[in-house]
Amino acid sequence: MCRKLLGFSMLLLLSGLLGCENKLETGYVPKPLNASSTVRRGFYASPFTPEARAAELEREQELEARRPKPGY
Repeated sequence: MCRKLLGFSMLLLLSGLLGCENKLETGYVPKPLNASSTVRRGFYASPFTPEARAAELEREQELEARRPKPGY
């Protein structure tokens, strides 16, 4: 009985993990809620506008600030 329950729970867990994706069938990808106003404007700007470039620079600066630095 316990073996069947364990097998069923593993099957349920694996089926749940395989079906998880971070975008919808339509291709929409959810936007993070904690994005700054510059990044939010960049979500809806055309790819080569100044707003999109400003958002990309801000994301790069945030990633650089989070990157571990050797010697600290």
